[in-house]
Amino acid sequence: MNAASPTPEHCDLLVVGSGAGALSAAVTAAHLGLKVIVVEKDPQYGGTTAWSGGWMWVPRNPLAVEAGLVERIEKPLSYLRRELGEKFDESRALAFLNNGPRMVEFFRRHTALQFIDGNAIPDFHGHTPDAAVGGRSICAAPFDARQLGDRLHDLKPPLHETTLWGMGIASGAELRHFLNALHKPASFWVVTKLVLRHWRDLLVHHRGTRLVNGNALIGRLAKSAFEWGVDIRVNSPALRLLQDGGRVTGAVIQTPQGETSIHARCGVVLATGGFPHDPARKQQLLPHAPTGQEHWSAGNRGNTGDGLRLGESAGGVVAGALVQAAALAPVSLVPRQDGSVAHFPHLIERAKPGLIAVTAQGQRFANEANSYHDFMQDLLAATPAGHKPEAWLVCDHAFIRYYGLGVVKPAPMPLGPWLKNGYLKRGHSLAELAQACGIDAKALQATVQRYNALTQDGKDRDFGKGETPYNRIQGDAIKATRRGLRNPCMGPIERGPFYAVKVVMGSLGTFAGLRVNDHAQVTDAQGQAIPGLYAGGNDLSSMMGGHYPAGGITLGPAMTFGFIAAHHAAGRDLDNSPLTSNTLSSPARTLSSPDSNTLSPRTRSGVHARTPLHAGSKSGMTAPLHTHQKAHTMYYELATMTLPFGTAGQAATNVQAFASAPEAQGELLGCWFTDIGVLNQMIVLRGFATLDALQAERERTQQSANPFGCGEIYQSLEQHSYKGFPWMKPVRPSAESGITGPVYEIRTYGIKTGGVQPTIDLWEQYVPARDKLSPCVVAMVALDGPLRFTNIWAYDSLNARSQIRGEAVAQGIWPPKGGPAHLTTNMVSTIAMPTGVSPLK
Repeated sequence: MNAASPTPEHCDLLVVGSGAGALSAAVTAAHLGLKVIVVEKDPQYGGTTAWSGGWMWVPRNPLAVEAGLVERIEKPLSYLRRELGEKFDESRALAFLNNGPRMVEFFRRHTALQFIDGNAIPDFHGHTPDAAVGGRSICAAPFDARQLGDRLHDLKPPLHETTLWGMGIASGAELRHFLNALHKPASFWVVTKLVLRHWRDLLVHHRGTRLVNGNALIGRLAKSAFEWGVDIRVNSPALRLLQDGGRVTGAVIQTPQGETSIHARCGVVLATGGFPHDPARKQQLLPHAPTGQEHWSAGNRGNTGDGLRLGESAGGVVAGALVQAAALAPVSLVPRQDGSVAHFPHLIERAKPGLIAVTAQGQRFANEANSYHDFMQDLLAATPAGHKPEAWLVCDHAFIRYYGLGVVKPAPMPLGPWLKNGYLKRGHSLAELAQACGIDAKALQATVQRYNALTQDGKDRDFGKGETPYNRIQGDAIKATRRGLRNPCMGPIERGPFYAVKVVMGSLGTFAGLRVNDHAQVTDAQGQAIPGLYAGGNDLSSMMGGHYPAGGITLGPAMTFGFIAAHHAAGRDLDNSPLTSNTLSSPARTLSSPDSNTLSPRTRSGVHARTPLHAGSKSGMTAPLHTHQKAHTMYYELATMTLPFGTAGQAATNVQAFASAPEAQGELLGCWFTDIGVLNQMIVLRGFATLDALQAERERTQQSANPFGCGEIYQSLEQHSYKGFPWMKPVRPSAESGITGPVYEIRTYGIKTGGVQPTIDLWEQYVPARDKLSPCVVAMVALDGPLRFTNIWAYDSLNARSQIRGEAVAQGIWPPKGGPAHLTTNMVSTIAMPTGVSPLK
């Protein structure tokens, strides 16, 4: 037994490290009744998570389910199986997929950690079967750090180079406002308010207090930890583990007052962030860093492999057979005024239209819009033996002033300081830029010339840029549409001066960590669990085996396995946890083994049943969709585009950009592609509060040189105006209404003269009963063309549609009695499926 400290302390669980994985375990354990101490060697808590984008990959999470994005567990499991290949560990994958949704629901129900959804964020590899176009990602909601009180300044701020004057900027709409601040008054006003709030924070608190991204995740976890009595200590590195009879019982901690022994009754969780700044381990596990110095991670500088060494000292083993030992990312080296060098991760601008990446040979080597990890894998593959894996990101003046480049911010921020310190290279011609960078000038000119030619029809025949949903969402569909570009990731590089920034081998963190079992227990060389020792975050060897199938595959598993480890340490069964017993039921079956046949209840159509609307309902919400109270009348436009084969994905992206443009009126509600009926048609439903708004938007569309952003795509376009039945609630997206398909039937009936009001009255009487079988999305009377009305119905499947329609007739609840007498024989039915951008899922 190790020698005890002269003044030992005692707790139930000791957590070493303070990133997301560490604090997930700490907060969960505290809720399970354990006394928890967290020790962090840095002066501030948060680790690399505090610098990160904060996204977590958690398939089947409750936010997706509530938005109608319901999938069986087999889908993400199949995606992982295909992506990970021989590194796929089904047992660990199931532990993650089964418990990830439980983890999310626990935190949002019982702690200060609240989430925003990433329901439009696709998996990285859209060509892989069972990749999702959304519904598998979440992020922490923005957080007011003033709630941390006197522990505010112990929280690590975001990486300064990724901020504006120290202010974090959230991805998505907030980032678009910053990019458009000089071009759109609405964006200027949003940015002005955020900047003024930040300046006030600097004056009062000497740092920003509106936290976003990974900083918000840590802030909310810390708030939760403090509320439950977790003791978070900074400047307290763990020196060595304490053991008794083969069991880990605590650790010796270095404090400003000297060494202290902390005995932990239930064990120790090692979560110190992996080894991104441990030269010896990098030399051992990263072939591109033969001396351990040729890798510049954007991870926290304090992550030097302490947890791995502590685990090895107790018999643990660091996994060494991963496909890649680090989560690779392109990094540029940023000189600071104090002489230090920051490592800036290039995660955003590579996919925007108007940028390419080239080697010193002046040639492209990769799809620039692919994930940061894939991009660097391609750079490694393209680098000849004996050469440094380096590349240059190249753009023109218009690009850098709108998007920025690396640490260089867009206009009106100046370029001069970065040109002066050598970070940014400039040339008035491509040849001059090539000379400044040491690039083959003729090859660079030829590469840009070919790339510009490819942008004309939007097809990257060399590397396929813009072909996957992930590529496209990383691009800029709105900007591309306005410029008449056919690919949101491709734009010409044509007007000087031209600019470039060098990127080198870096990472967001490391994958290779301590081997563990499904409970996050560290295992020895024989695969046996070491009692009392757990690993979390990047100290736990990645379940992805060195692959990178989606954004958030570090933080999602980190949060989940922290949740799992806390339960095991507390001796609590996850399937009967008091933290999850009253939470949202899983929408699809939970698997305990590859051969499990235990299924959740199903509907007659074979689709998993959801929480009932009311007796017999299948809409998945807890409040009725329609009421007999008079609702505000809603106006709608139904647009139908006939498209060439294979263009639906691009068209949907363009429709979303067109409908969400600042000058657009109304709201995109549905975007479907026909499956039965007239094929190759995209049907777009938009809603408007007033008829004037509808007419104004119709005029904008008709006067546009590129209607719906699809003027060069569609073969024909029809637009029709409607007025909703006055007693129906306005149509809302699935996330608000609970109505989901994925099968939608769009039916149009001709109405006889004098039949409009009787039809409206009959439907008001009969729809509530019909809604109990399947929801009516909308019923609306046409304001143009022949007298008619259109109604849209949502079904779980085509089989469900057939069964429900038959049952409605058999029960005598549909069609409305006397209703057909008011209709003509002009009746059309179309079956359509939602595209990835459709708010009605």
